Amino acid sequence: MKRLLTSLILISALLGCKTEKKESSPEKEVSQLQTYFENTTLPAALMGTVTRDGSMQWEAFGPAVWEGTETVDENNIFRIFSMTKAIASAAALQLVERGLIGLDDPLNTLMPEMASIPILTEEGSLYTSEAPITLRHLLTHTSGFGYEFTSERLANFKPETWEYEDQPRLFEPGARWHYGTSTDWVGKVVEKVSGQDLEAYLREHITGPLQMNSTWFNVPDHLSENIVSWGTRDSTGFSEYPRIPQELETTFSAGGGLFSSPKDYLTFLKCLLNNGKFDKGQILKAESVALMFENQLPTGMRLDHNLPEEGLPPAVGQFPDESDAYSLAWAIEMSPDEAVRAKGAGYWAGIANSYYTIDPGRGVAVVYFTQFLPFNDKESYDFYRLYEKEVYSAVGTP
Repeated sequence: MKRLLTSLILISALLGCKTEKKESSPEKEVSQLQTYFENTTLPAALMGTVTRDGSMQWEAFGPAVWEGTETVDENNIFRIFSMTKAIASAAALQLVERGLIGLDDPLNTLMPEMASIPILTEEGSLYTSEAPITLRHLLTHTSGFGYEFTSERLANFKPETWEYEDQPRLFEPGARWHYGTSTDWVGKVVEKVSGQDLEAYLREHITGPLQMNSTWFNVPDHLSENIVSWGTRDSTGFSEYPRIPQELETTFSAGGGLFSSPKDYLTFLKCLLNNGKFDKGQILKAESVALMFENQLPTGMRLDHNLPEEGLPPAVGQFPDESDAYSLAWAIEMSPDEAVRAKGAGYWAGIANSYYTIDPGRGVAVVYFTQFLPFNDKESYDFYRLYEKEVYSAVGTP
């Protein structure tokens, strides 16, 4: 059954009051969110909010399984794609705290399989570079690695043979920002330094301690029925992909491989709102969490992933906003024209139209989940922003 919260309950929760989730009665006023959903073609959406004290509230629309009738909820499991990156960043910063690696240590000797990957020029030629790649370069997406969907150069690169573990780099380390596979390499660094595969490392040091028991690269069989439907949308409507993976992953993508539930992800964000602390311990020091909310890009560097020479169209909804900054984990809101979230808040997304915002200044975090491609679907993005606006209206100024 659909669980709709009145604005009074939402406001009370966001101000720190303990409330219980209640089912709506027919007599209650239909919320703005419900009205929005009913006027879209979205198959389902789930959004939630957590405050620093741990109060969580949820809004749910549509079925978890598209052909089913049971409403999606916070314990359903989604493919979170690039929302994996923030968790991987936390893992890497744990190693920095333990003195096992430095943010600015050259990785070329530790990771020769990465450093040996040549650079592809705009003219189409390849050359090798001995310039050092650092963990900071990887965490800030200034290492030179890209994705095909963010680079026409890479999309058109079709060599007859290729011996490397990734596509060519696009520029020298530190030259500019470009969204790509850098965080996948962060995961490989974590595995090599820790001596554990990434699934085992996260279970021991992050997802296990935080009891994020729905967060896995390989979802355990007893949880697989919690996985939601997903697919793609085109001009003819939705086409569904296989819901439950049929094969185990043996290579773990720190850039986009995790499954997680909205409740688990808000648990992770709540921990960061509390400077890395949780009920039974601390996954990161406060100084490390602070770095996740500081711009790590050199002066003048922008989030210019859609460069004119690449010939890519602008993103729907301007995600990310090129006037914003980037930390070691996510984008940082810097725009003077931003109408909703506060300056200094972190935000990012997953390619199947999931989004999050984390704002330590207001002591609140938001997640939004739909589950289909292509990314930056306007109905999904606008729904996330509408919910974000309602949350900020309830929280008020700090």
